[in-house]
Amino acid sequence: MREIKNTMKPHLFLTITLTSLLLLPLSANSNQPIDAQQYRANLLLNLGNRQLTNGQFKSALTSLQESLRLYQIIGDRTGEATALFRIADAYFTLGRYRTAISFYKQSLQLTQDFANQSMTVQIFEHLSNTYTNLGDEKLAKKYQEQATTLKKDIGNPDREAAFLGNVGLDHDAATEYKQAIAFYSQQFTTAKGNNNYQLQIDSLQNLAATYCKLGQYPQAIATYQQQLRLAQELSNNSLVSLTFKQIAETYQKQGDFKAAIAFYQQQLKLTDKSQKFEVIRQLGRVYTFAKDYDKAIALYQEQLDFAKANKDNYNQGTALNNLAFVYLNSNKLDDAETTLQASIKNWKSLRLELGNTIDYAAEQRNTYNLLQQVLITQNQPEDALEISEQSSIMASLQLLGMRLASEPKDNNLKIAPKSIVLPTIADIQKIAKEQKATLVKYTIIPDDGLYTWVIQPTGKITFRKIKPIPENTFDSVNSISEIVANIPNYLGVNSQENQGKKLVNPLLQLHQLLIKPIADLLPENPTAQIIFIPQDDLWFVPFPALVDISGKYLIEKHPISTVPAIQILKLAKEQRGRTGGSKVVVVGNPTMPKIARAINQAPQPLPQLINAEQEALAIADLFKTKALIGSQATKAAILPLLPKAKIIHLATYSVLDDIKRQGIPGGIALAGENNGLLTASEILNLYNQPKGKRLRAKLAFISAGETGQGSMGNGVLSLSLALMASGVPSVIVSQWAATDIPTSMLTTEFYRQLKQNPNKAQALQKAMLATMKQYPNAKYWGGFNLIGEVH
Repeated sequence: MREIKNTMKPHLFLTITLTSLLLLPLSANSNQPIDAQQYRANLLLNLGNRQLTNGQFKSALTSLQESLRLYQIIGDRTGEATALFRIADAYFTLGRYRTAISFYKQSLQLTQDFANQSMTVQIFEHLSNTYTNLGDEKLAKKYQEQATTLKKDIGNPDREAAFLGNVGLDHDAATEYKQAIAFYSQQFTTAKGNNNYQLQIDSLQNLAATYCKLGQYPQAIATYQQQLRLAQELSNNSLVSLTFKQIAETYQKQGDFKAAIAFYQQQLKLTDKSQKFEVIRQLGRVYTFAKDYDKAIALYQEQLDFAKANKDNYNQGTALNNLAFVYLNSNKLDDAETTLQASIKNWKSLRLELGNTIDYAAEQRNTYNLLQQVLITQNQPEDALEISEQSSIMASLQLLGMRLASEPKDNNLKIAPKSIVLPTIADIQKIAKEQKATLVKYTIIPDDGLYTWVIQPTGKITFRKIKPIPENTFDSVNSISEIVANIPNYLGVNSQENQGKKLVNPLLQLHQLLIKPIADLLPENPTAQIIFIPQDDLWFVPFPALVDISGKYLIEKHPISTVPAIQILKLAKEQRGRTGGSKVVVVGNPTMPKIARAINQAPQPLPQLINAEQEALAIADLFKTKALIGSQATKAAILPLLPKAKIIHLATYSVLDDIKRQGIPGGIALAGENNGLLTASEILNLYNQPKGKRLRAKLAFISAGETGQGSMGNGVLSLSLALMASGVPSVIVSQWAATDIPTSMLTTEFYRQLKQNPNKAQALQKAMLATMKQYPNAKYWGGFNLIGEVH
C-alpha cells in the first residue's frame, strides 16, 4: 500500500504514528528501577500524547512541556527529544509553524547526537511538511531529500519507494508534471528492484495519469501497456480489466476510436454482470463518436430490453439515457426528447417504489442534463430553464427523502412542503418579481459547457452558453469542476498556501466563466440583490470571493445569496411569514462528540474550536443572553430551546457526512458522548411536529464550517434544506472549516449590522467587507454562504 504523507492541519483531527514513541524513555541504566521523576516524565509524555490526539491542545502542551522539563533534569536525552518532537506537533496543529520548526530542530539535534535514525527521518518529514505550509518550497524539498537519503541508509526500500511516490504526488498537485514523472519513475525502479508489485502498479498508474494531463497519450498508452503485462503476470483479472479500460479511454481522448472500441470489447469479456452496463455505456459512446450510430443504438436497445425483462428500473433509466445520447448526437432530436421523457417517468417510478434504496441521483441528473441539451439545440432556452429547475427540485427531494405533495402516497417518503412544486416559466418569473432580485441559474452540461440563465426582477429571461476554454480561464483545464477543486488549495484553506502560488487563481477563472459573460445583465445599483442558483460542483463556489481582473471581489459590488432551486425561494418566503420566537440561542465550542468516520472505525472526538467560545460569548453579550458552552451545549439541552428561538447561532462544526447512516448527510456537532450529533434527518423530523414544537427562527448561523470526507455540496444542501423545510427561512453556513479569530470578527459584525438593517444579505456583505480590511485573504471571509431568504 502507498504510504500517505502526514499533512497535519489546524482544526482537523490529528493522527500521527511514531515508531519512536513505541519506546518509552527509560533511565540511563534500564536494569535499575525508574525513579519517581522518570516515572512522572513518562506519564506526562503519554498523557500529552493522548491529549494531543483528542484535540486538547492547550492541555497537551502543558503536559508535554512539564515532561520535557523533567527529562532535562534527569538527563534522559531520548525522552527529551521525544517531548520536543510532540511539542512541535502540537504547535504545528495550532498553525504556529515557526514555533513548531524551532522545536523540531531542537529534537533533531538530540536525535543526531545519539543516532536515532528512525526518529530523525520522521523529524525531516515533519519539517518538510511545515516548510511546505509556510510556502518555502526550497527548504521543504531539502528536508524531503534528507529523509529519502536517510531511509536508504537504514535499508527500507519499500518505505523509500513509497516516499518517492509521495514526493511525485506533491509535484503533481503543484502541476509540476515533469518533476512528478521523474519521481514516479524512480519509485517504479525502486519498487521493481524490491519486487514490490503494489508500488510498481501505483507508480505506473500515476505515471500514465500524468502523461495524460500533459496530453502525451502515446507515452500514457505505453505505460498502461507495461501495467497490463504486470497485471497478466500476476493473473490479476481485476487489474487487467481496469487497464483495458484505461487504455481504451486514452485512445478515445486521442481520437483513435477504432482502437478504443477494441479495448472496451476486451474489457467487456472480463467484466462481471454488475459492471457490464457501465462498460456497454462507454463502448456505445465510442461507437457514437465514431458516427457508427446503428451499432450504438443496437447495443443500447439490447441493454434496455434486458433491463425491462428483469424489471430493473435503474438500468432501464440508464439505457434510456444512453439511447437519448445517441439520438442527440445523430440529430434525431424528437426521438431524444421522447426517450428522455420516458426516462424521467422511470426515475419517478423508482423513487416512489416502496423500500427503494438505490442511489440514482447521478443518472437522474444525466437525464435532465441531456434534455436541457436537446432543448437548447432546438433553441428553446426557456423550456430548458424549466427542466433545469425541475432537476434541482427533484435532486433536493431525493436528498431529503421527500415526495411532492401531488405525488402518490408512499410509506418511505415524507411529504414536502406544498410550496415545493415543479415550476413553470410563469412561476419562475413571478418569483423573480416578488424577490425584486436578479436570479442567476447555472447548469454544467459535461458535453456542452455551462448553461446560464439570468432572470431580471422584471421577469425577463436571458440565456447564455459559456465554454471553459483557455481564452475564458487563462489556462487549459479539463472542466469547471477542476477549477472549483483548486479553490481550497489556492487559498490555503488547508494550510497549504505554497500550492496556490503555482496555480492560476481559480477565483479569477470562475469570475471569467460565471460572471463576466453576464456582467451586462447584472444590476448597476450596488445595493441590488443577486441570488445565485448553482448546481452540482458549483455549490463549492464561494461567490462573494470571485474576483475580476482588476482585483475587485464580487461581494464589493453586490449583496449575494444562494438557493438550491428557484422554487425554494417561495418556500423561504412562506417560512419567513411564519417566523416568531423570542430567544436567541447561542452555542459555542461544545464538548465535542466522538464520531466514527467510517464503518468499523473507532469513534474519535472532533477537535475543540479554540476561539469559538469567545465568539459565542461576544454574540450572547450583544443580544443580552447566555451562551451554552462546553458540556452545557448538549443536544438534550438545546433541542427544547430551538422552537422558541428567533435566532440560532451555532459556533460549532457542520458535519457533512452521513455519520449515523440515516440516509441524509449532514449534522451539527453538539456536546454528548454517545449522541451529541444533531443530524439533518433529526432536524427534518421537526417539520412534522405539532404547532409550538416546530422551528420558527428567522435565521440559523453555523459559523465554524465543515468537517467531513463526503460530498460537501450534499452536506451543506441537506442541512440547509432540512432547516428550511422545518421552518427556518435563512441559513448561513461556511463552505470550509473557518479560521477562529476572523470568524469571530465576522459573526459579531454581522449581528451588529443586522440590528441596524434586517436585510441579511446586506448585513453579511458589510461584515465580509469589514473582515476583509483586516484579513485580506478570502479564506478568512469568502466561504460564508447565505442560503434562502434575505429579509
